[in-house]
Amino acid sequence: MPSLSSISTALQAVLTHSQVLEITGHNVANASTPGYRRQSAILTASTPTAITGADYGIGAGQKGGGVMIARIQRFNLEFFDGRYRSVSAEAKNWEAQSEILNQLEATLAETSDDGLLPKLDQFWAGWESLSSDPTNTSLRGVLLEDASSLAMAFSRRAGQITQLRSDQNQVVVSQMDQVNSLADQVAKLNGEISHVLSIGEQPNDLMDKRDMALDQLADLTGSVSSEQKNGEMVVSIGGHVLVVGHDAIKLHAQSGNIVDIYWEDNQKLNPPSGKIKGTLDVRDRVLVDQMNGLNTLAAGLMLQVNTIHSGGFGLDNSTGNDFFTGTAGSEASSISVNSLLDAASIATSSNTGQAGNNEIALQIAALKSAKGMKANTVTMNEFYNAQVTDLGVTTQRAADNTYQNGLVAKALGDQRESVAGVSLDEEAANMAKAQRSYEAAARVLNAFDEMLDLVINRMGLVGR
Repeated sequence: MPSLSSISTALQAVLTHSQVLEITGHNVANASTPGYRRQSAILTASTPTAITGADYGIGAGQKGGGVMIARIQRFNLEFFDGRYRSVSAEAKNWEAQSEILNQLEATLAETSDDGLLPKLDQFWAGWESLSSDPTNTSLRGVLLEDASSLAMAFSRRAGQITQLRSDQNQVVVSQMDQVNSLADQVAKLNGEISHVLSIGEQPNDLMDKRDMALDQLADLTGSVSSEQKNGEMVVSIGGHVLVVGHDAIKLHAQSGNIVDIYWEDNQKLNPPSGKIKGTLDVRDRVLVDQMNGLNTLAAGLMLQVNTIHSGGFGLDNSTGNDFFTGTAGSEASSISVNSLLDAASIATSSNTGQAGNNEIALQIAALKSAKGMKANTVTMNEFYNAQVTDLGVTTQRAADNTYQNGLVAKALGDQRESVAGVSLDEEAANMAKAQRSYEAAARVLNAFDEMLDLVINRMGLVGR
């Protein structure tokens, strides 16, 4: 006759393998869920019991207690997480730089006919044409138009760079808000996870959510995290703690011409990598260098042209007139053709009353090849061409680094997925195995049921 412990063992097996099927179903349901880490039931034999009572002496040893789930394992490797987040953050750093630099290149349009270099060449060509026929009013009018077009090209580029830099302020604030939100989420999950662990349970799904938040934090800031004994994560950025226990340190923005991010203790945020670093690097370095270069070129153009032009004479014998006007310190955005000039007052002659004298026009035309920039080492065209070339090299380097780091991040992500991701083929095999075990345990229960039916309902019927 089966004992209650035997029936309990069979029932425990049915319930255990039913839970295994539930866990497998949970894996299958989340096979495409971002950040989900597959789970597995770790089975172990129940604690055996001594043979007592009527069963004593029937067999040696102890009676097994059947099967039970020791724990639900979550497949995850912190080593992979740390490496992946580090490389992914660097890839996001270069990606952010590449996106802004591509916008800048499109804004400058230096590979088109609307580039600043073609307009400079057109301006020099206008003076050269005028030098061959100084009294030609049509050529004088064309020169004024070319000069105005050149000044507008400077102003347009300066305005677009200023606007692009201002746009990054909004991007930085948005990224900071994401960091604060994710930090709050990690802190809240820390509390929930430590509580579940303290009562002896495994908060696998909560850990998945926290890991996703940590991935996103690393992409934004290059943050690093370390797990404590109680299961909580400590998160830091560049050595400054962002999340500790159930508390998240808030970041705030200080506005002005540029927006910078500060900690609660008013230390400036200096992320080692990530999207925020990439955005700040381009905003505060590349865009500033481009604007300074434009201002330097515009200042050099005004100085060199005005120095020559103001000493010459126009057809109306006017003299002492600057050709360009502009404001010191913001030359690129303010440069314009002197509003007092007209076709007749453009100075081409070196002496009064000599309409056919072209010496001033020739001197200004010669500025195209004059080394008047960077301590008289390069021409104006060479100066700007070098600036555009540097921008092209910087943009290409950002694209290359985005690609290379992206490849490494993808490889590490694939490795992490191979360990922690859900394989539907593997889950199908596990499902079949658990199903067979469930069916076998159920048949044991059926066998015990038949034995009990025999003892209870059919014994003692002989002779009736």
